[in-house]
Amino acid sequence: MSATERRSLSGSLLGLALTLGAPPAHVEEVRAGVRDAADVLWEGLEGQQGWLLVFDNADDAAVLALGDTSAGDGSGWLRATRAGLIVVTSRIMDQSVWGRHGVVEPVLCLDAADGARMLQDLAPHAGTPAEAQALSRRLGSLPLGLHQAGVYLGSPFASERTFTVYLEALNDRFPRLMSSGGDPRSGVTHTWELSLDALAAQGRGQARPLLRVLSCYAPSADITSALLDPQVLSDSLGTTEMSVRSGLEALLSVGLLELGATPDTDEVTGVVVHPLVAAASRQHLDIHVTTAAARALRVATGRLRPDNPEDWPTWLRLLPHVLSLLSLPPATLSDEGLSATAWAVVSTCSALRWSGAWSAPEGLTRQALRQAELLGPDHEAVLCLRYQQALTALYQGHHADAESQLSGILTAQLDVLGPDHPATLATRHEAAHLLVEKGRLAEAETACRDVLRDQLRVLGPDHPETLATRHWLLRSVGERGRHAEAEAGYRDLLRTRIRVLGPEHPYTLMTYNNLALQIAYQGRFAEAEWTFNELLEARVRVFGSHHPYTLQARSNRASVVTQLGRGAEAEAELRSVLAIERQVLRTDHVNVLDARYELAQAIAAQGRHQEAESELREVIEAERRVLGVEHHLVGDARLALGQALARQGRHEEAVVELRALLELQTRVLGPTAPRTAATRACLAAMETRGA
Repeated sequence: MSATERRSLSGSLLGLALTLGAPPAHVEEVRAGVRDAADVLWEGLEGQQGWLLVFDNADDAAVLALGDTSAGDGSGWLRATRAGLIVVTSRIMDQSVWGRHGVVEPVLCLDAADGARMLQDLAPHAGTPAEAQALSRRLGSLPLGLHQAGVYLGSPFASERTFTVYLEALNDRFPRLMSSGGDPRSGVTHTWELSLDALAAQGRGQARPLLRVLSCYAPSADITSALLDPQVLSDSLGTTEMSVRSGLEALLSVGLLELGATPDTDEVTGVVVHPLVAAASRQHLDIHVTTAAARALRVATGRLRPDNPEDWPTWLRLLPHVLSLLSLPPATLSDEGLSATAWAVVSTCSALRWSGAWSAPEGLTRQALRQAELLGPDHEAVLCLRYQQALTALYQGHHADAESQLSGILTAQLDVLGPDHPATLATRHEAAHLLVEKGRLAEAETACRDVLRDQLRVLGPDHPETLATRHWLLRSVGERGRHAEAEAGYRDLLRTRIRVLGPEHPYTLMTYNNLALQIAYQGRFAEAEWTFNELLEARVRVFGSHHPYTLQARSNRASVVTQLGRGAEAEAELRSVLAIERQVLRTDHVNVLDARYELAQAIAAQGRHQEAESELREVIEAERRVLGVEHHLVGDARLALGQALARQGRHEEAVVELRALLELQTRVLGPTAPRTAATRACLAAMETRGA
């Protein structure tokens, strides 16, 4: 396992865990952040005997650390065991880094004789042991250099076919670089240039720019076949598809590329660039190379759908390469390269959000916006990056930040793109969505109707964005208490989304969830439970068991179970949901607060009113801080608090609470709003009993 990069190492080790028999559900729970990754791996390792696990190039011990643990504390990836043997190759010789279970064994470069044997193993027909020893000494007997030289000499593309001729070539071409007695690594990197020169002499000069392009991506991480499209690379490099294929084969034959891991799907095996090869190649970057790499990345991401769960594993394999391109200094990229990278980040952020990683795009957009500054603030890709940044704030519940960002983006889009541009309409849609989340329901309904009118004219009735706005319009209608109207609208929208997107598209399942809620709001709890059960089965299939949308469906179903008189069952379900939500979302995320509200209701349904009161007070305090004192969800929790107080015999306190709530709801929602009417009826009943 290459230990040069944390994310790719973790993915490789989880793949190993699956190979060793780990349940896929456990690996899924690791990715959701609710199960320890090392525990899942070690359950498989301890069940086997006689294995050898090598962590290679671990020059940054932090890559082998897990969570808050250090690499050597014995509870993470590295553990003491009698089942097998772990070998870590690293330049770090400090015993304290590797802990009491690790044994540091200094390994110097090979001696000339051992180096010669290594060369002869790789190129058995290239000369005598004495000639091999001479070359070994010249390379400092560094294994990496010996490997490169031996693989090259065994290649059919080699111009230098013997140890002696290879040594003479090094002396002729790199006397200054390789004659010092310092670190042999400083010279070894230049043997790769010799290999590239030889390939060029054999008519494969395309190998050099190809290697430069691939070195823009993450070293030691699989460069997937999506990034190796011969047509895209040939267009960018001004050559033919056949030439690209031949160049890749040549690079593999001389050891400058290695084959990657075998993919789980039908995808073609990718390639890997060694970190030292990549670092050396990056010294020769120019805008033509970086533009080609960025263009290939944009094409690869453009062929994937962010909302398709089957594509999410491919997005994760591309993510290290997105990050690698973002690490390039802006000055090394042309405007086209900057734009292509920005668009790739836009798509990646969308995919991460759909897959449930709601906080992940935050750092990506920040880094991408810094890199894309040279494009100017009004460039369309920059505006879309800002849009993704605003959506990240929205999905994390940072409503004030999202509102400010969306307002600024919309102003720029209206000026640069015009009111009918799809990106402008998308921003207006999300601004209306935000009004729903903020509880400004009358404004939200008006905003949704306005943008829907323009979407129908510009995009058409079946466009996914048009259907998305219909969804949020119906959400505002339902939250305003017009449940029958919302139910009818959701049923029609569900039919359309099934026809246009399919029955298990994430958007379709969102509509199904909200339809079930409208059924429940009208008191048809048995029907609602059946609908939520069907929805939950689909969401587990599509998203997995720990996706925020799956957890939301479990919470919604539990609220119906409470209404059906099964409070203990609902409580157990909600405690299970909250245990996961608190790990995958912020503790004050609205989904977490909603589940806590439903938990309080389940507790109250079992007669534990004081405990319910305590939970509700905490929820109300958090919701006021996150959503604002006038939000209708705060009102729902306050109504439940008044009922909990009354059931404890504290009628005066309950009346005071509900009178204050009624005054606020009358002012904010209106005197005839269903929530206002419910509070008025509850208060009247309490006052009658008190009288």
